[in-house]
Amino acid sequence: MSEFYPWHQPHWNRLMASQIVKRMPHAILLAGPVGMGKRAFASNLIQALSCEYPQKGGYGCGSCSGCRLQCAGSHPDNMTLSPKEGKQTISVNQIRQLQSHLALKARQSLFKTVAIFPAEEMTLNAANSLLKILEEPPSKTVLVLITSAFLQLPITIRSRCQQFFFAPLKSQEAQVWLQQRLSSSMDLDPMTLLMLSGGGPLRALEYAEQDFLSYRKDFLNNLFSLAQGELDLFEMVKNCLKNDLGEPLYWMSTLAGDMLRLRSGVSKRFLVNRDVADSLQLLVRRATFEMLFTLQKKATCNREMWKGQININSQLLLEGILIQWLMCFSESHHEHT
Repeated sequence: MSEFYPWHQPHWNRLMASQIVKRMPHAILLAGPVGMGKRAFASNLIQALSCEYPQKGGYGCGSCSGCRLQCAGSHPDNMTLSPKEGKQTISVNQIRQLQSHLALKARQSLFKTVAIFPAEEMTLNAANSLLKILEEPPSKTVLVLITSAFLQLPITIRSRCQQFFFAPLKSQEAQVWLQQRLSSSMDLDPMTLLMLSGGGPLRALEYAEQDFLSYRKDFLNNLFSLAQGELDLFEMVKNCLKNDLGEPLYWMSTLAGDMLRLRSGVSKRFLVNRDVADSLQLLVRRATFEMLFTLQKKATCNREMWKGQININSQLLLEGILIQWLMCFSESHHEHT
């Protein structure tokens, strides 16, 4: 059984109540940012539906044949769809294989179950083929779609699923869970970690364990130096290419979002990057709304491309977003415009 996180309980109770009255939804959409444990939730749900001796609360027992097969990834009534190795999308052929799978009766469990993640990576043809399944679902079938980009899914798909949103957590519950897993030697504030990592406790823990905060501090200092003309762009690119670009692109997106808030007169206490609020306040005076929107959009789009990792020139990607940063804030640039 995958780890069961405390913030999963309300959604779990809702689904188990449906199971008790034999009204389990045929299609379930688990949506929310990275770090909320959505895949673990889906795994526990599918195990519960595969279990021969469900426990109190609906959890799988972990020891019956159904649970063991599901944990091993070899249960004949379960199927998982993700982009194949070397691909970044779920193809229509994979959905056709799913149709063939669902055409057969369950061999061992009461339900046939399917997990699709990341669901937003389905091609248009794949989504249209899945829609036909959702419109006329086979009996005793539960499809679980998992997404961190809810709005990228076609509305026709979203509307045919029972939706469960795993919202970013800044609650006492999440802070306590995180604090219990942080080494006392780290001296880190759980709330700060949650804010900087997008609200997902699992991602916040990764920030602490992989020392992303030190990397972020260095990266932001370099960004501010670049804007002041104190650092060479290509030297910064050279240093950044030694690391994964996903987080720096995310940080740039949040910085642009914070500066848009400041430009709109929002209080500093509502910023993501509150620790550098004063530096952002100085920069925001140099940029227009349009420039900041463009920066945020470019950072977000570049991060999506980076996640795909298909035919991406990392150097050009990074140079492009840093040039956009300079266009917004470089004093020398503004002197010549």
